[in-house]
Amino acid sequence: MGLPRAPEPPSPLEEIGTTTLSENSWFGARLVVNAAEAGSRVALVFEDRSWTYAELDLAIRRTLARLADRGVRRGDRVVMRGEARPEALVTMFAVTRMGAVLVPVHPQMTGRELVVIREETAPRAVVADPGFLEGLSLGTSLGLTWDELNSGDPESYEQPSYEAGSPVAEPPAGSDAAIIAFTSGTSGRPKGAVLTHDNLYWSMVNGMARLPVDEDDTVLVATPLAHVAVLGGLPQYTWARGGTVVLAPRFEPDLFVDLVRDHGATAAFAVPAMLSLLARHPRFGTPGTHSLRWVLAGGAPALSSTTTGLLDRGVKVVNSYGLTESSAGVTYAALDEVADRPTSAGRPVPHVELLVVDEKGEEAPVDHVGEIRLRGPSVAASYWTRDGLRPATDPEGWFHSGDRGRCDAQGRLDVVGRAKELIITGGENVDPAEVENALADLPGVLEIAVGGCPDPVWGELVTAFVVASAPEPVLDDIREHLEGRLARHKWPRRLRVVPALPRGATGKLQRRALTELAGDRPADRPQVDHTTPKPEERP
Repeated sequence: MGLPRAPEPPSPLEEIGTTTLSENSWFGARLVVNAAEAGSRVALVFEDRSWTYAELDLAIRRTLARLADRGVRRGDRVVMRGEARPEALVTMFAVTRMGAVLVPVHPQMTGRELVVIREETAPRAVVADPGFLEGLSLGTSLGLTWDELNSGDPESYEQPSYEAGSPVAEPPAGSDAAIIAFTSGTSGRPKGAVLTHDNLYWSMVNGMARLPVDEDDTVLVATPLAHVAVLGGLPQYTWARGGTVVLAPRFEPDLFVDLVRDHGATAAFAVPAMLSLLARHPRFGTPGTHSLRWVLAGGAPALSSTTTGLLDRGVKVVNSYGLTESSAGVTYAALDEVADRPTSAGRPVPHVELLVVDEKGEEAPVDHVGEIRLRGPSVAASYWTRDGLRPATDPEGWFHSGDRGRCDAQGRLDVVGRAKELIITGGENVDPAEVENALADLPGVLEIAVGGCPDPVWGELVTAFVVASAPEPVLDDIREHLEGRLARHKWPRRLRVVPALPRGATGKLQRRALTELAGDRPADRPQVDHTTPKPEERP
């Protein structure tokens, strides 16, 4: 017995609740509609500033014109540092509205890592702060700062017209690429999932069908803007409904609680590592945060203890399952089922088919663990490479997630692990091969393997298993070696020096056996970084 197949997608004119979605399905089209129909409503809040829908749309149009003045055209790739700042949100919508392709990157990404992104996408421009741009070798790409795109005479930027000869000749088509979202790959080189305007539109339709968001909601977002949960997730659903998004400049438990209190936030998005920290915070769940009805959890499986602990404080956790390639969530837990099923990721959204298959690729029986596969209009069909597009799905349109899960008789999904070797720490994907490659030339290292060890806060700690010569390296050596090479969330926080790595008969590394080497025995304890993460190291 398996999950029922979803029906064929209806026409793009979709009735969800009381809101009719526009026939214009390009990314951000609802902002234009809201600016015209409810322009005085508050769309965005950041620190002590707010933007109405009309003001946000005007800022997008001005930035679009500035991009066009600098030579960015339809189809060009624009790399953007995904910092939590309003200029980044405005740039995101301006790039995609003009028919160019946004390539958001994690704000901790180093110059060396960005070289790979540039090689794959050949961007027309890179948008970031001046300090970041100064350290880059841009080649033929333009370096644009936030001030360059958001300064100048406001009166000089008019509504971009869809006329021949203008920078925006016509609205983007649904099949046009809107975003290339890079996700860690098992080969050590990141993969760029091509999210089309249609993919993001259907992700919005699916999310609105499952999550109780309306125009009266205020949603708090405290994750980097390069996260797919921002690109195709809860903030987009909120703006489609005409609600308000509060953008936090960073995640810190104290700041998160203050923002909920000060703005009366009714919902929020958080990765499980953030939820674990909030569950321990003395002020979270007090009368000052009682406006918060629920928190959407994604990026990694949530812990049962965290979900039930927050429920005891009056906050429901809506677990979900999704990937970069699915444009955000494809399952959402029901609010009235959280108490009985605290780890369930819920049922599939209306326009995504989800199957759990066994080792033979056949549909697994109810409550049997297998690989999760997805198919639907929100699922990316291709990866972007320098050599052209590469299929992301099989010939029948199924995306093979590499994640393992099981479905109960009601079609509710539990994610139980990953067949892939990716580490998820604080909701961020870390590719072991990428870290291994960066540490291979560390003095004293004879062999290196990287794995994830369970952690109650971060989900997993990136752990380095080293066969070493004398003198043995320590964690400080690893930090110094990786400075400027990898983003800090990819750095190992745990080090285990071992006599040999576990290998099979053919010499292949046995990654599953690495966890057995991580045992914290009294006579042979591994080195662990127990320091409180700095703000820039948090998700």
